[in-house]
Amino acid sequence: MDSILTTPASEPFPYKQYFMEKKEAGRAFVGLFAHELVPVELVRAAGVTVVPLAFVGPEEYSATGGSFMSHSTCTFARNIVGAFVHEDIRFYKQIEYLVRSNYCNGDFCGMEYLSREFQIPTIDLAIPIKTRAYSIAYFTEQVKAFAQRLAEVLGAKISNDEIRRQVTAHNAARAAIGRLLGTGIYGGELLQRYQEATVLEPAELIERLNALYFKNEQFTSGGGKERGKRPGIMLSGDPLFINDFFANWLEEFGASVVYYDTWIGARMGEFLVDEADPDVFHALAKSYLESQGLERFVPAGMDSRLKKATALVKEHNIKGIINHTLKFCDFQAIGRGEFKEQLGNLVPVLDVERDYSQSGMGGLKTRVEAFLELVASGGK
Repeated sequence: MDSILTTPASEPFPYKQYFMEKKEAGRAFVGLFAHELVPVELVRAAGVTVVPLAFVGPEEYSATGGSFMSHSTCTFARNIVGAFVHEDIRFYKQIEYLVRSNYCNGDFCGMEYLSREFQIPTIDLAIPIKTRAYSIAYFTEQVKAFAQRLAEVLGAKISNDEIRRQVTAHNAARAAIGRLLGTGIYGGELLQRYQEATVLEPAELIERLNALYFKNEQFTSGGGKERGKRPGIMLSGDPLFINDFFANWLEEFGASVVYYDTWIGARMGEFLVDEADPDVFHALAKSYLESQGLERFVPAGMDSRLKKATALVKEHNIKGIINHTLKFCDFQAIGRGEFKEQLGNLVPVLDVERDYSQSGMGGLKTRVEAFLELVASGGK
């Protein structure tokens, strides 16, 4: 495992080898649809390996998924279903249980299909759509029931002490993620670290970031990284999942993304679970609801997102925003117009809606280049 965790920053992380070693250790694999409102601390407290369904493939995967799900289901969910059918992502075949939630239509329907067709048991978690006091109380009970279902289905003992240990470990990992912005890394390298953080266990992630940056004398003595004269771009909206070619294309087009305001991004390091709360389930419920999934909640989800994005532009000297939406992602699509209108008063905003097809990249390249020219000129 040590050799895996010290993989050079410029090289693709060996996920296949990583999961192979986890499987050889005899731990059960629990698949987690890649959304940010499931307290992963509880799953890891059961002593299992979390396999986030965050690995996407080519357009063919989405087309295959569309054979089993409505074509109006988000392209990400259809891609994940297609990945199971094609069996190219080998460690997906090792998943023994699935966590299913009502986060969105794609999450629920995708997990329903995978459970039924591949005979994989599901462990359910209900998530509220508001963040008010009664919503936190409701989610506290759901989180507690989720832990009980995990223990029953997995045949594991999940003690409060172990949950607290996981909370402490994950808080340390979040703090390490938050420090990445101070290293000066950007673009694909920064995104890779966020993507790895969805997979690695807390101690593994901290070890890797220490080796690459925080305790790497060669890196720290150089004062971090410089991006030259390229203006800083923020990517907002839907995240870029593992294997998504779009991240590399943006760099080839000349975009320097210095801030990922996505849940596979800087948001991963922006909250801590309250370790002083005597009720660990309440602590988890409150911190997740109040800090994650801004776009999902009503009635003020978009307002919160707009305020946050406005503050980020000023705090990080952002010169332009790429608002990234995967096709048929309802939560992101609903507020696209308002987001562009309001943030466009501060900096240029490029609104991108896409799937995993490469057929439209020529036209997108032209749009990105025009957007970068506008950013460089200081226009809006």
